Amino acid sequence: MFIVMHQSSQGIYKKNILLKSLNLEVLLSSTGVFLIFFFLVVGSRFVGYFEQASEGLIDPSLIFKVVILRFPDFVTLLLPLSFFLGVVITISRLYSDREIYGYFAGGLSNNDLIRYLLPQSIVFFFITLSLSVYVAPYTKELSKEILTQDTIQEQFESVKPNELFSFNENEGFIYIEDKKSNILEDVVIFMPNDNYSSLIISEKLEYEDLSSKMDLDFKDGVLYQDIFNQSSSLVSYFGELSIPVDNSKNSISGLSFSKLFDFSIKSSKSQNQWNLSIPLTIFILLIFAVNFSKVEPRQGRLSVLVPSIFIYILYLSLLILARDSFDGSLTSSQNNIWYVHLTFLLFAIFLVIRKNLNTNIRTIYTFFNNNFVRVFISLLIFLIFLWVLG
Repeated sequence: MFIVMHQSSQGIYKKNILLKSLNLEVLLSSTGVFLIFFFLVVGSRFVGYFEQASEGLIDPSLIFKVVILRFPDFVTLLLPLSFFLGVVITISRLYSDREIYGYFAGGLSNNDLIRYLLPQSIVFFFITLSLSVYVAPYTKELSKEILTQDTIQEQFESVKPNELFSFNENEGFIYIEDKKSNILEDVVIFMPNDNYSSLIISEKLEYEDLSSKMDLDFKDGVLYQDIFNQSSSLVSYFGELSIPVDNSKNSISGLSFSKLFDFSIKSSKSQNQWNLSIPLTIFILLIFAVNFSKVEPRQGRLSVLVPSIFIYILYLSLLILARDSFDGSLTSSQNNIWYVHLTFLLFAIFLVIRKNLNTNIRTIYTFFNNNFVRVFISLLIFLIFLWVLG
């Protein structure tokens, strides 16, 4: 029993195999590039935060939490680059190993390669878009908020003699003359409150950590309450004064989808433009990757990586420059980031149509190179010249 496959069916089957093979190899290359860059970025962030922790600027116990919250931000920036380099590495290898001519022999062109990779780029686009617009901005701000949260005890330990120290969240200030362990001498401390404000001047302040709360024990001083209201101000002299305060960190609300959406809505126009720009680069970079990945014979397969990375850096740098030039009072600067996208898009479109453009130019050149056409055009120009003179 013999099965005869129609020629068109064979072509479709062959193209499906090529499509799956190309997408799988690009996906594997992109994943590999992404993991390399991801671990490099995460490692550099850990090193940076540990250096700050060694200088006493941040709490070491917060480092892992902060880095994990930065993951969406890292992924957002690395996915377009990883996909771009994954396409470049894959297609340059196909050229180097001469496998690309199997695609061309099947009737495919560079534009068909772009079309085959388009579904995968759409998947990367939506992943990047969801992270860039909703998740990454929120978690980035959350990580910054965590780094700025200090317990009352940590703030007191940061106080230095003869320097005015402001507490977090405008919770007042403190000034001391001398410091010995947990004992502060010649203290001036101001604590604002919605109902009244307090100013305490004391010869000595000793603070004791009691986990969730902390006792501030003042000795020999004066307490001024509601000092900005002349009609009800209160002045008290004391030998000893104990004030319990909450030693826990300011509460940071948990991550939820509703808060992610709320945060996105409240983002500024420039931030929203930037968040949309990063995912959009995927489609434009796909066209560049396919057209800039050709490797000539006896040329290294990775020789195209340097110009490709240069294109990406140039693209990203111009986007950053356009974002930083945003000025809400100047309408002309509010669309700079879209001008950058438009410029690269037009160049990408030129790369797509340049083969057909070259074919049309050669056809026009052949047409005008015909002797009969030359004589006809010369005669027509002569007649127009006589008509103008008449």
